[in-house]
Amino acid sequence: MVDRAPSGMRRFTMRREHDVSGVSGTGHVLEGVLFSTGVCVIHWLTPPPRGSISVFDSLDQFLSIHVTPHPENGTVLTFEDGEHLRPSDLVVLPGG
Repeated sequence: MVDRAPSGMRRFTMRREHDVSGVSGTGHVLEGVLFSTGVCVIHWLTPPPRGSISVFDSLDQFLSIHVTPHPENGTVLTFEDGEHLRPSDLVVLPGG
């Protein structure tokens, strides 16, 4: 018998009301997948037509870099099951 990682993944999109950096824009700015192992893969939708791909060790790592430092962006992550995650829902721990 082979040991395997847990299976399953969650898809999500990210929407921003504002863009204080002036880089990624507003509206739906990315598509993401959170794998069962915790790895988070992001597909930025800018610049068109291709965008770019980023890989993070965890959703928390992604959020700590691109979401929580800019609460004024009005960012909302929406998972495929309808769950919404907003910066105000997050607890930022010291050191990351």
